[in-house]
Amino acid sequence: MARPDYYDATDCETHEKGAPKFCKKSEPGEGTERSCAYDGARVVLMPVTDVIHLVHGPIACAGNSWDNRGARSSGSQLYRRGFTTEMLENDVIFGGEKKLYRAILELAERYAGQAKAMFVYATCVTAMTGDDVEAVCKAAQKKVAIPLIPVNTPGFIGDKNIGNRLAGEVLLKHVIGTAEPPVLGEYPINLIGEYNIAGDLWGMLPLFDRLGIQVLSCFSGDARFEDLRYAHRAKLNIIICSKSLTNLARKMQKSYGMPYLEESFYGMTDTAKALRDIARELDDAVGGLEKRIMQDRVEELLEEEEAKCRERLAPYRARLEGKRSVLFTGGVKTWSMVNALRELGVEILAAGTQNSTLEDFYRMKALMHQDAGIIEDTSSAGLLKVMYDKMPDLIVAGGKTKFLALKTRTPFLDINHGRSHPYAGYEGMVTFAKQLDLTVNNPIWPVLNAKSPWEKSEEELAGDVARAAGHARACLDDDLKDSRVKVPTKPATVNPQKNSPALGATLAYLGIDQMLALLHGAQGCSTFIRLQLSRHFKEPIALNSTAMSEDTAIFGGWENLKAGLARVMEKFSPTVVGVMTSGLTETMGDDVRSAIHQFREEHPEHDKVPVVWASTPDYCGSLQEGYAAAVQAIVRSVPEPGAPIPDQVTVLPGAHLTPADVEEVREICEAFGLDPIMVPDIANALDGHIDETVSPLSTGGVSLERIRQAGRSAAAIFIGDSLAKAAEALTTTCGMPTYGFTSLTGLAEVDRFMETLSAISGRPIPEKFRRWRSRLMDAMVDSHYQFGLKKVTLALEGDNLKVLTNFLAGMGCEIRAAIAATRVRGLDALPAKDIFVGDLEDLETAAGGSDLIVANSNGRQAAAKLGIKAHLRAGLPVFDRLGAHQKMWVGYRGTMNLLFETANLFQSNAGDAQKLAHN
Repeated sequence: MARPDYYDATDCETHEKGAPKFCKKSEPGEGTERSCAYDGARVVLMPVTDVIHLVHGPIACAGNSWDNRGARSSGSQLYRRGFTTEMLENDVIFGGEKKLYRAILELAERYAGQAKAMFVYATCVTAMTGDDVEAVCKAAQKKVAIPLIPVNTPGFIGDKNIGNRLAGEVLLKHVIGTAEPPVLGEYPINLIGEYNIAGDLWGMLPLFDRLGIQVLSCFSGDARFEDLRYAHRAKLNIIICSKSLTNLARKMQKSYGMPYLEESFYGMTDTAKALRDIARELDDAVGGLEKRIMQDRVEELLEEEEAKCRERLAPYRARLEGKRSVLFTGGVKTWSMVNALRELGVEILAAGTQNSTLEDFYRMKALMHQDAGIIEDTSSAGLLKVMYDKMPDLIVAGGKTKFLALKTRTPFLDINHGRSHPYAGYEGMVTFAKQLDLTVNNPIWPVLNAKSPWEKSEEELAGDVARAAGHARACLDDDLKDSRVKVPTKPATVNPQKNSPALGATLAYLGIDQMLALLHGAQGCSTFIRLQLSRHFKEPIALNSTAMSEDTAIFGGWENLKAGLARVMEKFSPTVVGVMTSGLTETMGDDVRSAIHQFREEHPEHDKVPVVWASTPDYCGSLQEGYAAAVQAIVRSVPEPGAPIPDQVTVLPGAHLTPADVEEVREICEAFGLDPIMVPDIANALDGHIDETVSPLSTGGVSLERIRQAGRSAAAIFIGDSLAKAAEALTTTCGMPTYGFTSLTGLAEVDRFMETLSAISGRPIPEKFRRWRSRLMDAMVDSHYQFGLKKVTLALEGDNLKVLTNFLAGMGCEIRAAIAATRVRGLDALPAKDIFVGDLEDLETAAGGSDLIVANSNGRQAAAKLGIKAHLRAGLPVFDRLGAHQKMWVGYRGTMNLLFETANLFQSNAGDAQKLAHN
């Protein structure tokens, strides 16, 4: 028996370097680059949407591959379900035909009405054991109403191209010509090798509709089984992917007298050529040589569409022109992408192909500049060599090359089945340009390709450390009178995003071991603070009140304050008491300092219990300001200066840091051999734990003795610009140098922190952080596709707003608005379109059209009203999610946590194409 012609391809007889060879077998050790016949068949057939695709074999063939391509459907989603007989050991030994037979009957019954046919795929194991798939389908057909179509393409018979051609033979034998179309237009065509990846087909159909061309059948993107049966009535076949189904077009020409063209719809040049060629052939087929009806329609359409497309491409071309690329793909994309890139001004340094026809290869080569290289070695090692030798600005290739390219810190655009955006037609060309621009010009690349701390010179490191040393003074020199940040003008605040300053002071005091906070005000104020903090941390809050009454509000609250101090010291025996004021007592003008002094005179028995006092009127600032005031009060009154203790550092963590953040900062410092004293330290106070004995006091924070010792540190570090005054106070009192950081979230920000710790300790950056830095870089390149031009609106306290705005902008997001709780220094520099002080009602207005809202749990009303599903909870309070206190977003590891959390929010709320795509 003669060998079937679909096993052989004549266009591999060449010895030209880099040319594809269809008939060449994969070399041992490099076979994964080319895939197998089973995969080739499923590429062609599995986009048929309303059929069951049943894989007869062990779990590997279906389990590793189901629903992993970006073929889209406008109707049935049945094709996305993974069906397999999952052959087990006994099935292999005793045969799997009976199991296959039962599976066919069961699935046909279960999906009756949904499934219009069933493709049954043989695989390597079932072919080796001799299971006769065709015989089983024939036997089952007697009991099943839908067509059962055997697909004999076990992987070992050849590579992906053979599988493509075998699938074409299956369609020709079992599907095409088995029914007549209900409606047949004047200009019917078939599209062959168009799989509607990411919706490519939908970018072409509007063009055909406007021209009056009927797409009778599409093999096989967004295809219904019934439509494929009509394909024999078309007047013209258009081959979109040359390598896959050319044999089908040739045999349809032989059987039905149907001519075919090989065309591409990628790029303006090739789209125009394709439409002109199709029009010419249709005019010849319908009207003869005399009529140009379709050709005239095409010219009219091209004149309109090309002008609009050029105008829309102009801004992208301006940013892409002169960029250098490496192209590696297959099929018509081999040469059509050369044209598309050239139209955008992108230079091609090297190009290669693996699965294209020789004709595709020669067309690609003819279009390229004579100095451009041909990729000869298409293995992973060969591609890596090209990347390192050419140092391109971007790589345009298929998904198998993606993560290899990203490891080299080079922008990458996927143009094969893993992508999430359609690139066909004029609309697709604009999308292609936009995605290239987003990828190449994403702000992560300069950061990723900048020097790591261990690659910098001593002068560069010294400059970075000097900036950290001068950070406090730089913050305080920023004059708020010059700020352009708008403040509210409306008389009523709606849905406040602020918390009271006294709440912030309470948060700071809770980070001291055996501390009891005492609010000098009416008892309702302390009740609300305890409730708010308990909702967030899910912890009891050690806070009491001086319980101001009507009388004391009129005649003064000194006695209440003194009585409150005496009561808490006698009843609870705290190591230290933290006092903060309220709007009531500040408005009354209570002199808290004098009241505490008088209390000392009257109660000398309590002299050993320090009382720290912070002024926190409700009408000055928000949580952040109250926290900073309390920290400043602590460092002014408790630390004791003295001879510096080597390797000891005092760390002032900002109000925006969670207990998990504070713990991570401490552990990073300890990794450098430093002894950090965290003031305050909420890491073990509000981390959520159960002690052997429950105390009415705050437990687990920094001890009073350690705070006293903090005055003798070799250096102080503050995290968050709001603590600049506290840091300067510590320097003034104790004389130690101070280093400041706006943020410890982001690659460059953490690098500077590491450099500073290395300078303070005199030790190199530990190896484990090098590894975490590498992981963060990998996470950034993997997830940056999710962030590009996503529209984000934030409403947060100042320090947190700076951290997250800079982080999201640094990942390529467009910051629509940054809404601060209060006007603070440094807001003007934020990369946002609009920066202002406002409430959460303002968020409802500013966030319209955003992809993401970043706010505390109270922002959920705005998100719901605007229909924005992506809401990143940040700040305080977060009460509708568990574990907010354990979120860690600082350091290399924490930045990676935030990166994945945000990217997953974007992913889970993306459209179907993005959810299907690898990126």
